[in-house]
Amino acid sequence: MNKLAVAVIHYHLRPGGVTRVIERAVESLNDRIDFFCISGEATSEDAQLFPISGTFQPLEYSNAADFPTPEKSVKELRQLARNHFGRDPDIWHIHNHALGKNGFMPQLVWTLAGAGCRLLLQPHDFAEDGRAANYKLLTEALGENLNQILYPDAEHIVYAPINFRDKSFLENIGLSNVRELPNSVTAHEASPLGKTTRTIVYPARAIRRKNLGEFLLWSLLAPEGYLFQSTLAPQNPKWQVYYDEWVKFAEELNLPVEFDAGRKHDFSELVHNADALMTTSIQEGFGLAFLEPWLEGKNLIGRRLPEITTDFETEGLNLSGLYESLPVPLAWAGETTFFQTLEKAMREMYTAYSKPWNPAILAEAESALVKNGTVDFGILDEALQRNVIRHLAAHPEDRKQLPPLPLTPAAGVIEINRSIAESHYSQAAYANRLLELYQDLAAAEPGDITSGHAPALLDQFLKPERFNLLRT
Repeated sequence: MNKLAVAVIHYHLRPGGVTRVIERAVESLNDRIDFFCISGEATSEDAQLFPISGTFQPLEYSNAADFPTPEKSVKELRQLARNHFGRDPDIWHIHNHALGKNGFMPQLVWTLAGAGCRLLLQPHDFAEDGRAANYKLLTEALGENLNQILYPDAEHIVYAPINFRDKSFLENIGLSNVRELPNSVTAHEASPLGKTTRTIVYPARAIRRKNLGEFLLWSLLAPEGYLFQSTLAPQNPKWQVYYDEWVKFAEELNLPVEFDAGRKHDFSELVHNADALMTTSIQEGFGLAFLEPWLEGKNLIGRRLPEITTDFETEGLNLSGLYESLPVPLAWAGETTFFQTLEKAMREMYTAYSKPWNPAILAEAESALVKNGTVDFGILDEALQRNVIRHLAAHPEDRKQLPPLPLTPAAGVIEINRSIAESHYSQAAYANRLLELYQDLAAAEPGDITSGHAPALLDQFLKPERFNLLRT
């Protein structure tokens, strides 16, 4: 019996989260599945895991409104796959088709679905979740067809979101086949110890939603002698501006922070030598940051995200050492500035999403976000966060109003969490889930195409109580 032929589609195969997921799928199932990865950009010459890849330029990131006709493109794309497999793929596994990185991908998916191609659509992130510019691009590209084609539904289409929240949201818009496919996690290879300093490592690219200001806040509040290391600078010029401002601010206050440490040191050595790993992120797709530290034998400190971590905690992961919110007196940030900034940002967000505005939305947000004169540090924008840090630098007596950072984990937590991460999110468990999805989908008969109710998905993400000034 021939192995299933799976064509994997993504905008690019550059190093990053989705590419990592694709790599692990190929690693896990390469002996049982014929993979062919197609992206909009040529892979680098040293891309070890993608010798079986092809390039289809219309898939690349683009703001262009004049893209190829979907019918012609589908014909060319299918021919590219046939040239590799010698036949049509059994399954098209497409990542982030509705994220709004170009206006072409949703039309490609809709056309493939209409041609009876079996589709596994795996959303890692959503244009509806604080990515207004992406949503606007989709709106301009698809016009009045957006709501019809963005989320196609049929017997031969399966959605594979990576967490329970996204599964619930997709089911709520009427999609028929939604099956959660959590990512796998693995540990880095250990490196020899060469430790001379106590370090707290934030192993993430320092884009805006990673909430770098909160990492710097803790560097100010931590006991003397700790060095806080942020591993990767952003690559996108859009985020570089914010990053550069934090670097300059840390120098101004002489905070014990090393930026871009992953470029200066071996990454696995950074992790291995750390006293604890940290996350202050306010938005994650899957949440590798909440699983991988335990596999490294490390304590995890910082912020947890209930929308993402509830799955893990239900399975027994102990994240009690992390906080859900970090309330600070609004006066430290600047009360008037905060309310003005909030209203301006919310109005702009609703306009970008073409949603009607009324003052009750602002009132609802203010009521949800400000409690007893305090506000969560993690919903403030960078300027307001700097106001708070400057206040605490100038008034050390006020630092006791914030909780201490739990640098030492409760007894047994690391081992318990390591066991849970290994049993539920191993590469073998991931491979079994994905193979079962492929086999079930391959057996599905193509049927009529209908649509999920796309506007309802935006309504689920765009709630006043979820508003965050770092997500604008």
